Amino acid sequence: MTMALELTDYGRELTAALEKIPGLGWEIRQVQERSHQLYLVFDEVESQRQVAEEKYYLRLYLRHTANGQEVLGESGWTANPEDDYHEALAQALERAPVVANPLFELPGPPQEYHPLVLADPRLRDQPEAVLWQVRHELTQAVGPEAEVTLAGAELFTYHRQIAYWNHTGLHGSYEETALQVQFALLAAGNGEEVECLGWRETPFLGDLDLTAYVRRYSRYARDQLQAELPPSGCFPVVLGEEALETIFDHLVAQASGEARFQGWSRLTPGASVIKDPRGDLLTLSSDPWLPGGLASRPFDQHGLALRPVTFIAANLFQQPLADKRYADYLGLPPTGPLTNLRVAPGRTPQAELLTGSSVLELLRFSTLEPNPVTGALSGEIRTGYLHHRGRRQPIKGGALTAMLDEAFRDLTLSRETVLRGTYEGPAAIRFQAMEISGA
Repeated sequence: MTMALELTDYGRELTAALEKIPGLGWEIRQVQERSHQLYLVFDEVESQRQVAEEKYYLRLYLRHTANGQEVLGESGWTANPEDDYHEALAQALERAPVVANPLFELPGPPQEYHPLVLADPRLRDQPEAVLWQVRHELTQAVGPEAEVTLAGAELFTYHRQIAYWNHTGLHGSYEETALQVQFALLAAGNGEEVECLGWRETPFLGDLDLTAYVRRYSRYARDQLQAELPPSGCFPVVLGEEALETIFDHLVAQASGEARFQGWSRLTPGASVIKDPRGDLLTLSSDPWLPGGLASRPFDQHGLALRPVTFIAANLFQQPLADKRYADYLGLPPTGPLTNLRVAPGRTPQAELLTGSSVLELLRFSTLEPNPVTGALSGEIRTGYLHHRGRRQPIKGGALTAMLDEAFRDLTLSRETVLRGTYEGPAAIRFQAMEISGA
């Protein structure tokens, strides 16, 4: 939830020093973070740690003239409470006039921040008890899994208090928590041993659902013992699990105010995003209020109050996602940058997406990062399945390649949805044709 976080003595000294400089624009972001960490080797505790830190992220803005035009010089630094800020401030003031960016204004008051619940009291107030509870749940979940053992795990809780101030008098603050679990499972059989890495992060303990994650990743580990290279060729591909978290990245990049200002976005408001679509139409939104979303927050890095905004609606581009800087550059109302990505689901049951001959279901990749300009995609397959004539064969290795602007033309979205980190949308997405390089 939003909260009133006051500047520390060090922060007040910084602010007082900045306010004495005529004509200087500035912003301070104060972050206080406390982390508790538990490390397991197999199912035994290897170590337990506590880490607390406080940092100040400062940015200075100085108007000056370059080539006969008024421009904005910028500079910044990161400060720790024990630092002597005088020298850093002097150096930042020397650097600022070297920069000549277009002018923009920082957000000012009033900003109406939406009240959000972003902190779990148990993670904030009883972090050590939570870690031991999660450790117990993890070991209990792995215990019944045949041929699978826990090789190790890292368990973390985080509590952060984040506050923002700028020279206009704007001030906002909030607190958030996070629980992160990373685990390694070993599966053995037929004289072979494979490792499967799992990861889960959530703001709230009640949303962890660790037993279900362990069960699923244990199955992946066992299946890798029988996994084969996928066939080569062009096939229908269904993406799910970890692949969902990056598959829309190039559309998000194209929709950004930065891309529009720099001239490499091909999207035009009111025009189609995907040409001549034959399948489901995409509707994409940025939602900073999404319950349980890892990118939920009341304001952005410049203190701008955030609201949900749909930037693609039924395949039509609506508006760029622009913070105050790029909104001013473009002469548009600011929306803030992308927070949580919400993708509207389709109407097809997830099970139907896997029907047909030789359908590849791909869930985990070594990397799967689309090129933000071209939409070119390539990724090595880590976990997947070939569905062929009623048989489900585990596969791994080989690579998927595609040009996403073409692949998105024939798209089917599941009606079932899932929340994964900063993504909420269809639990599975089917592309009618993608290239596979395998056996």
